[in-house]
Amino acid sequence: MMKKANKSWLESWQRAEISLKQIKQDELCNYNYEAHIPAIDGMLQWAFDNRTTRTTSGLIEQQKFFMKMKKNR
Repeated sequence: MMKKANKSWLESWQRAEISLKQIKQDELCNYNYEAHIPAIDGMLQWAFDNRTTRTTSGLIEQQKFFMKMKKNR
């Protein structure tokens, strides 16, 4: 059985989750992209410079992984 303090702690975080999701949503909706263009451009440039060419979509590897997991059940 869960102790009262643990239950209270869990309930507090469950309530906080709702508020934290709303804060994150508000921050994303109100983000001033124009003021941060140099930083955004820098991140996009880094991603472009450090990209890796893939010869597959990864679907075959994913299916192999699923089959392996199925066999291990």
